[in-house]
Amino acid sequence: MVHTTVVGSYPRIGDAPEEQRLRRAIARFEEEKITEAELRDVERSVVKEVIEDQVGAGIELPTDGEVTWYDSQSHFSRHLEGVEVAGLVRYFDTNTYYRQPVVRGPIRWRGPALVDEWRYAASVAPDGVKAVVTGPYTLASLSKADGRPKREVVREFAAAVAQEVRALREAGATRIQVDEPAITRAHDEIGLLKEGVETIASEKGSSWLCLFTFFGDAAGILRDLTSLPIDNLGLDLVQGDATWKDLQRTGSPIPLTLGLVDARNTKRDDPRALAKAALALKGKAPLEESFVSPSNGLEFLPRERAREKLRLVCETAKLLEAGL
Repeated sequence: MVHTTVVGSYPRIGDAPEEQRLRRAIARFEEEKITEAELRDVERSVVKEVIEDQVGAGIELPTDGEVTWYDSQSHFSRHLEGVEVAGLVRYFDTNTYYRQPVVRGPIRWRGPALVDEWRYAASVAPDGVKAVVTGPYTLASLSKADGRPKREVVREFAAAVAQEVRALREAGATRIQVDEPAITRAHDEIGLLKEGVETIASEKGSSWLCLFTFFGDAAGILRDLTSLPIDNLGLDLVQGDATWKDLQRTGSPIPLTLGLVDARNTKRDDPRALAKAALALKGKAPLEESFVSPSNGLEFLPRERAREKLRLVCETAKLLEAGL
């Protein structure tokens, strides 16, 4: 059976007035007109709504949509000792920004950052949700750490992420994803990424662990990635178009998450063309155990377009399964 999932983020705000309640709540909280607990209630109502969107479309393995995250860097980093969160920096080539972590000293995990959020999301999802964490290589690459060797920073972030993964696993998370988009921009640093992932994998226990790369290609480093101690490799096959040829040549010994549906363009994808392209991997990768997904998080799209992309993911998966 070909499975379906999403990468992580989902639009928190929609066009309908009711879908803009989180924006209003954040503004009221900043004006000190509501409490943090009241803001949290609104956030959780949006998390529930986002999961309902995914499950209703047929997504088998949803996420919480990263609704409570300001961005993928500061959400975890602000919980770490030795890291401060500073000003805004553009996030890759998107029109969004992240608050840049600044390393001030040894990086140490102080306690769970994501466990409570995962627990709530899992409680409102019929079959549970996938936990998502930002990977140590990407955290180090997008942080400011003047004078510190990058390998050292990656290792310290990796130790912290590994402890977060352990906390998630001990809380009951059986499916965990590590996001490493930065490696698509620096293939020559694959050794740093491998070290980080190996550290994290040592704490995954029996949980399923996925490594997801996006915003670029993984051509030339696929064998390095598929040899890691992971259970699934996620690939952006839209921006990472060069990955296709490499994947067809080298194949994959482990199941994949095929990021086939364009998560950064409002145009309607052609599920038949996508399924046909994926069928070229038949016999070269375990497609029956693989997933179809968007190419990256859906936060860059209007909410209604994101809903359509979810449906297209499911339609593509069905066509792919029918052709196997």
